[in-house]
Amino acid sequence: MKSELVTVLDLGSTKVAGLVASLGEQDDIRIHAVALEGCKGIRRGVVTDLEETSKSIEGVLRKLKEACGHDPAGVVVGVSGAHIEGISAQGYVPIYPRSRSITRDDVLQVIKHSRQLSLPPDREQIQAIPREFRVDGQRGVQRPVGMVGSRLETVTYIVTGQTTHIQNIEKAVNMAGKRVDSMVLESLASGLAVLTQEEMELGAAVVDIGGGSTDMAIFTGGAIAFSAVVPVGGVLVTSDVSKLLKTAPEEAERLKLVYGSAIANEIDTGQKVEVTQIGQDHARPLQRRVLCEIIESRMGEIAVMVRQQIEKSGLGAAIPGGVVLTGGGAMLAGAESLFQDVLKGTRVRSAEPEIREMAFSSHSFATAVGLARFAIECADGDLVPAGGVGDWKDHIRTLWFKKKK
Repeated sequence: MKSELVTVLDLGSTKVAGLVASLGEQDDIRIHAVALEGCKGIRRGVVTDLEETSKSIEGVLRKLKEACGHDPAGVVVGVSGAHIEGISAQGYVPIYPRSRSITRDDVLQVIKHSRQLSLPPDREQIQAIPREFRVDGQRGVQRPVGMVGSRLETVTYIVTGQTTHIQNIEKAVNMAGKRVDSMVLESLASGLAVLTQEEMELGAAVVDIGGGSTDMAIFTGGAIAFSAVVPVGGVLVTSDVSKLLKTAPEEAERLKLVYGSAIANEIDTGQKVEVTQIGQDHARPLQRRVLCEIIESRMGEIAVMVRQQIEKSGLGAAIPGGVVLTGGGAMLAGAESLFQDVLKGTRVRSAEPEIREMAFSSHSFATAVGLARFAIECADGDLVPAGGVGDWKDHIRTLWFKKKK
């Protein structure tokens, strides 16, 4: 359990969000500083311009330092994108002599065994997150250290990514003068930010509607069991509005945020909005429902793709806790109702991180808060070999949480 300051970065398609946090006096997350910087160097989780990405990272780190004086050597970075994949793997080790107490080294060995996967040469492991341990066949064990047994097994969620994309993220951070302490799956972080412990135990899905893409993850039994990236986000909603109404992107974004709704038939046909089109000096009136029909079409596509991923996971019956929406796209009026219509029979709600110090739009910082929670609260410490590690990828961190007072 760490109490020092940690700095985290959420590298999005439209912005880089960063925050500095520590463990609070009541074993909660204390936010010391937050910062946002526009970013044009990342597209759907993939670095497309190293210099632009590095400049955005530098801008966020500078703002954080000005706000709280903290200048870290390393940062925790969220990763996303269509190249990210998650799979469950199993590991097993015998305990010798039989029926002795299980040690941390035994836990490390069984996790290491689960990580012995054959991957293509262009892919590498980013995270290994134990979902469950089993001692002599007893399932659902979270903390095997100290238990007596003769056989230790684990089910581990392995996150992998394309090597070049991971290296480019690391290089962008290095160009900003920092090192990567760890990379964390962004949908995992979003879940840690907005799901309750009860929802994670019972079974629930988190859907983070970002700018360039929508990240989702399913949690069961207190651990992540499935993740996916839907390659559609809020930027495409804005793009649709811009193209179909012939407006500048800035005007389209304003219309979406101020007058938009994901449920068009709830809008009275008599309502009008003023739209300034490209090349026109004066705004002209437009039926608000027309705007909302454009928005509903693309948001509906996102909801359908999320439903398809839930069906693909085979865990649709394992999420009685429902679906929790977060991210900038979740702020759109009617988003909950639309997803409820598409995900028939599934409870849907939107949520943002519950952080007392937050005097800002915490939907935009949901992933960053989850990254901080993962770095600070998860486990009693990293599970690393006594001799140390040579790379951040060798760190293992579980989803064990200290009970709140």
